[in-house]
Amino acid sequence: MQTPLKTVATWENVTREVLENDIVPRYEPAILKGYVKGWPIVKSAKESDEAVCDYLTSHYIGGNVRFARLAAEHNGVFTYNEDMTGFNFKREDGPLEKFLQEVYKNSKEHTETLALQSALIKDYFPDFEQNNTFDLFENSVKPRIWIGNNAVVSAHFDDAENIACVVSGKRRFTLFPPEQIENLYPGPIDFTPAGAQVSLVDFAQPDFVKYPKFNQALSHALVAELEPGDALYIPSLWWHHVQAYGGVNILVNYWSGGSIAGDKKPLPLDALLMAITAIRDLPQDQKNAWQEFFNYYVFSDQTHKNKHFPAHALGILGDLTDKHQKDLRKWLISQLK
Repeated sequence: MQTPLKTVATWENVTREVLENDIVPRYEPAILKGYVKGWPIVKSAKESDEAVCDYLTSHYIGGNVRFARLAAEHNGVFTYNEDMTGFNFKREDGPLEKFLQEVYKNSKEHTETLALQSALIKDYFPDFEQNNTFDLFENSVKPRIWIGNNAVVSAHFDDAENIACVVSGKRRFTLFPPEQIENLYPGPIDFTPAGAQVSLVDFAQPDFVKYPKFNQALSHALVAELEPGDALYIPSLWWHHVQAYGGVNILVNYWSGGSIAGDKKPLPLDALLMAITAIRDLPQDQKNAWQEFFNYYVFSDQTHKNKHFPAHALGILGDLTDKHQKDLRKWLISQLK
């Protein structure tokens, strides 16, 4: 029998100061209990599914939305097709009101799963931020919305900090620290259902013969059960599997940093992809040697690393100035030509 999973720690009355000084340094997920319970959209969701759908349509700027449609036989899991030549869902465009009507209908009848995923809120609901305020990240971090009925997002990671706020329905997050990557059996990097690399394990019915190490991952898993008004802080690179249930499901999330923000280049993920091209296929003894260099220059504490020569001679081994960054990017671009 599988041992019950450990639960994510719950924090009350979280402020930005608490997040930055107490939560983030732990590098663990945290439930921010009731953080967005005062949002008008959450209050409408607590009235009924119809009320929250009315809230969205009344604030909608117009135009079509892009969403995914999944047959009932797939139990809400958006992933690859059987032979991994494509995906098990199709994408469509249509008016928001019609989409919401189908989401509501299917949440009752369980015939199909529909999902609008990671849509920038400002493109569809321009007054959302004014009416539903959020101050845990910088104002430049823009919210995104996820709407569907009982959809499942396979375990994946983001290269950014994430705060996910439950508006309507319920969410169950199953989370794993980054070092569990091997035990989660990740799929392709450059061929993904929605942009993020995903685990190939079916969490509802895991095949422990095909994926035996998944048992080890479960021993390190954390689970968070969220209701409308709750939020979840997810550190960068933590894997998270997301199951939505309980009627019409709406989530608003904020990503800070990483490729989604595009405010820092090059990104660590860029370095990983470059390492795949430049290092992965070298002989093992050379890879071992490069690992030592990376540990010395990148992954170890650099505070006292180069005290054996003058600070004025540190160059890129010291603080990376704007000029250093510019020169390095220019050099890297020349190497890639």
